[in-house]
Amino acid sequence: MATTVMNVKVDADLKRAAQDLARRLGLPLSAVVSSSLRSFVASGEVTFRAEERLRSEVEAELLALSAQARAGEWDGFSPSFDDAGAALSWLRDAVETAR
Repeated sequence: MATTVMNVKVDADLKRAAQDLARRLGLPLSAVVSSSLRSFVASGEVTFRAEERLRSEVEAELLALSAQARAGEWDGFSPSFDDAGAALSWLRDAVETAR
C-alpha cells in the first residue's frame, strides 16, 4: 500500500484535542485520520463518538467512597436486603429521618 502526505488545515485546539484523545487510545493521529477516511469512503457516512469519562475529581471521590464502603468505614451506606419490601421500608425510614 502506497502512502502519501496530506496537508489539512484545522483549528490548533482541535488538533491538540484530537492528538490527546488518540494518544489516550494508544494511536497515532494519522491512524485515526486514515480510519476515518476509509470508513467515510466505504459508507458515505461520517460518525463521531468518544467514550464519556467522569471528571477526575468525581472519579476520585467515588473511588474513595467505594473503598470506605468495602472497608465498612462509613455507616451512610444502606445495608443489604433479602427482599424488596425490607429495602423500601428502610428507604422510607431514611427519608423520614433526613427531613
